[in-house]
Amino acid sequence: MTRTKGMALAFYLLAIAAGAAIGVTVDRWVLRERLVNEWANPRAMRGKLASDLKLDATQRVRLDSILDARNRRFDELMAPMRPVLDSVSVNARKQIRDLLTPEQQTVYDQMQREREEARRQEKRQ
Repeated sequence: MTRTKGMALAFYLLAIAAGAAIGVTVDRWVLRERLVNEWANPRAMRGKLASDLKLDATQRVRLDSILDARNRRFDELMAPMRPVLDSVSVNARKQIRDLLTPEQQTVYDQMQREREEARRQEKRQ
């Protein structure tokens, strides 16, 4: 094989590899975005699951009971760890805030308030 053919082959292989990498990255990004939109809201998730499975009213009630029981059990299991996890989060937020300028701190504080409000809204649903 001549040097030119070898370089051309290397170029084509590199182009194929780069295209595959870009394709996988875009696919993962789009898939993640779609999953976040579909599954982030618990009520929407239940509705989508019931709709996709074509559950009847009795099955929907039973599904809600199963998921509610699961959520209660998760909450029970997480209760002893919640203070530890919260302290880790509080400490990280404090460290992040300490590295920011006063202007950035104002924006960061607003972001935290919005995030907390979004959490409260999600719990109400």
